[in-house]
Amino acid sequence: MRVFHTYRGWNRKVAYTGDFVKTSVQSTQPENWLKKKTKVKGFLVRAVKRTLKKDGSCFYFNSNSCMLLKKRMTPYGKEFFGPTLKSIKRKKFLATFPGVI
Repeated sequence: MRVFHTYRGWNRKVAYTGDFVKTSVQSTQPENWLKKKTKVKGFLVRAVKRTLKKDGSCFYFNSNSCMLLKKRMTPYGKEFFGPTLKSIKRKKFLATFPGVI
């Protein structure tokens, strides 16, 4: 995936954990339902960019991870794996994944 647009303005160069992004598919496997050059909206679950919290601590991950969305808050997959943060536990997003997050 290649991120080419971060929502909340065109001037933003870096996307943080919990941001909505627009991506294009760069490479895929032949039997995959996503084809090359497809544009998909996504939700950034993990980001390499360090994020400071209000108490002064910071958090970051070793790799980026994005969840692909069909419509506004409905994802393509049923669950995602790996660590997540409490900052992405929004009220609307919790309704989509009641037992996973």
